Amino acid sequence: MTIELLKPHTHAGKRRNAGDRLELPEASARWLIAQGSAKQIEGAAEAKPARRDLATSGTTLTKGD
Repeated sequence: MTIELLKPHTHAGKRRNAGDRLELPEASARWLIAQGSAKQIEGAAEAKPARRDLATSGTTLTKGD
């Protein structure tokens, strides 16, 4: 889940500022949101198609080209 920090926060030993965006596991992201330290960025996950979507898009993928 993609979040935007609303307050400064230390994540993985690195100081992050308000406004920074992080991609986190859903449980961690929801915890920060519940604390009032972050907000979810809507649509961020949809911006990147999943690999399975690319493989089924009608394009033929060949190995070794």
